[in-house]
Amino acid sequence: MRREGYIIEEIIEYSNMSEAFDSVLRGTDRKRSRQGRFLLAHREKIITELTASIADGSFRLGGYHEREIEEYGKKRILQILSMKDRIAVFAIMNVVDRHLQKRYIRTTGASIKRRGTHDLMNCIRTDLQKNPEGTLYAYKFDIRRFYDNARQDFVMWCFRRVFKDKRLLVLLERFVKLLPEGISFGLRSSQGAGNLLLSVFLDHYLKDKYGVRYYYRYCDDGLVLGKTKAELWKIRDAVHGQMGKIDLEIKPNERVFPVEEGIDFLGYVIRPDYVRLRKRIKQKFARKMHEVKSRKRRRELIASFYGMTKHADCNKLFKKLTGKEMRSFKDLNVAYKP
Repeated sequence: MRREGYIIEEIIEYSNMSEAFDSVLRGTDRKRSRQGRFLLAHREKIITELTASIADGSFRLGGYHEREIEEYGKKRILQILSMKDRIAVFAIMNVVDRHLQKRYIRTTGASIKRRGTHDLMNCIRTDLQKNPEGTLYAYKFDIRRFYDNARQDFVMWCFRRVFKDKRLLVLLERFVKLLPEGISFGLRSSQGAGNLLLSVFLDHYLKDKYGVRYYYRYCDDGLVLGKTKAELWKIRDAVHGQMGKIDLEIKPNERVFPVEEGIDFLGYVIRPDYVRLRKRIKQKFARKMHEVKSRKRRRELIASFYGMTKHADCNKLFKKLTGKEMRSFKDLNVAYKP
């Protein structure tokens, strides 16, 4: 594909800047915060200022604070920007991601509009059912500390392969180099940067050059299906080789195994004929339901659990843990607040 230009002109369109403003300030808590009240009171002025600084390439991030979170048993450090800076980053990446998406393979799903975990799981289930003989075994892998170890120079090399807009590249480089090493876990631009890096060095290599038919990736987690173990061990060597080229490593817990054991991926255990929730998710929900006494909070937990179980074969599990039949979201008496 040819490199793309005139991206800044798309970013600074009023409709895009306005969408970014509204998206960052969604939710009552953000609107009522000190930053939120100030931004809402000066909405048009803020949009005008950010539009001008993006247009001439002078926009710079004004710093960040850090917060530790725990996700899927892992402790991560988030870099959190001011709301004003987040509006600019959202506006830029809203357009950048749109241009990047057409370059991604169909079977990658993290942080991509109209995709996600359930879409990717459906792709896996479809392939298992369509070609049971060609998907007897699975190779599952995870990249070690991907965001911390991603090389900034490789990320920028990938961006330069896609875009020729010099002002845009200057802005993207400032986002990528927010930290001394690696790419920020909390910055919205890092989702696109990480996807692009692995798209160039892993996804298209396996699909286009190596001819892997059944390959799926969600962020730094990968899955390959094949007919034989020998075939998958060769693909495993190719994955290690490609990751070595950009100074990344695969965790030692990678494995090749029969699909009939169940594929623990995307929060589910996937088999050709049915899907179950991951054991840890079931246990965590049951524990929270036991601890929480607030009726409102319990309804919210049940609604969240419903969102997971409705994509699996878990009607009996849902009733056992909640005491409710699986019908529709509106029956749970919970208002959706984006």
